[in-house]
Amino acid sequence: MKRTHAFAVAVAVAFAAIAGTIAALRTTQLGAHARAATHVSGAQVAKQNLALDRAERALLAELRKKPPALPPLPAASHPTSITAATAPQTVIYHRPPPVVHVIHRHGGEQDGNEGSDGGGMDD
Repeated sequence: MKRTHAFAVAVAVAFAAIAGTIAALRTTQLGAHARAATHVSGAQVAKQNLALDRAERALLAELRKKPPALPPLPAASHPTSITAATAPQTVIYHRPPPVVHVIHRHGGEQDGNEGSDGGGMDD
């Protein structure tokens, strides 16, 4: 490795180390500020608890209500009553025609290239 390459790698590693150290210090400072600013008064906690209790009572009241009855199903759509109109269809599958790829070669068979048995490219 040339000296200029080694110097460039050393500068890049030093820059990365400095940037990582600064980021870590800022992160720890933010954590300290966030812990100091999270004091909540008892009145705010009590107000939130009352709102949550009210919402819980409303949800429990909705849970106790019964939904309206569903209308009965029509008789023809019952799964055990199969009629001629609802008989299953017969499906006939027809395979598609085969796709044939033809490769055209220029010149065909040539003398001297038939092989040892005298045949051409008929294998």
